[in-house]
Amino acid sequence: LPEGMTHLPDDAFRGRTSLVSVACPSSLVSIGWRAFCGCSALARVTLPAGLTSIGSCTFRNCSSLASVTLPATLTSIGASAFWGCSALTSAALPAGLTIGYWAFYRCSALTSAALPAGLASIGEDAFECCDSLASITLPLPDGLSIDDAAPSPCSTLASVTLPAGLTSIGNDAFSGCSSLAHVTLPAGLTSIGDEAFFGCSSLASIDLPATLTSIGGCAFSGCSALTSVTLPAGLVSIGDEAF
Repeated sequence: LPEGMTHLPDDAFRGRTSLVSVACPSSLVSIGWRAFCGCSALARVTLPAGLTSIGSCTFRNCSSLASVTLPATLTSIGASAFWGCSALTSAALPAGLTIGYWAFYRCSALTSAALPAGLASIGEDAFECCDSLASITLPLPDGLSIDDAAPSPCSTLASVTLPAGLTSIGNDAFSGCSSLAHVTLPAGLTSIGDEAFFGCSSLASIDLPATLTSIGGCAFSGCSALTSVTLPAGLVSIGDEAF
């Protein structure tokens, strides 16, 4: 691609199944919708410092793309941008980023995700069907609820580290995460929503912080490995069938 180009147009290389690598010029600021969609042999992409936007479906079904380095200047990843990148094992996400819905949908080789401090937003089902995803770190600003920013959980998710400053875990936040064995709940957490950990059948223990005042209905229902729970003294309400 020529130096001086600032925007790669929509559909620029869509469906070019013989395309193996791309080096983007340092002048590039944005990549249009579906620019590399369906480039199934694309294995290497060099994205320049200064890039701010990756459009929707840009790398959709680039099934040979194993890694991508996202520059610190990137502020937006569009909907379905990396949908079906089944060889992608990791992605380092910069601070201040907005991630569109289904952005990493069906990235079946993705094993971990560390979401950066300063993350602006995550769209619905951003990590849905990432069948190898085993751990995720969610750094959230003070006072934010996890259902405002959590990616969709996966059945392979084994551990979750929740940040200091988290005050509530929303309904269904980790429902159905049957491999989830380790959860660290921060001091300062006040509420756990309905069915928040429903069906987390590998969860054997949970330490509830002293600040917790509310546990929703069926919050831990179906946690068949859970043998004991110590309830904090300040707990005010427990929903039906919480355990």
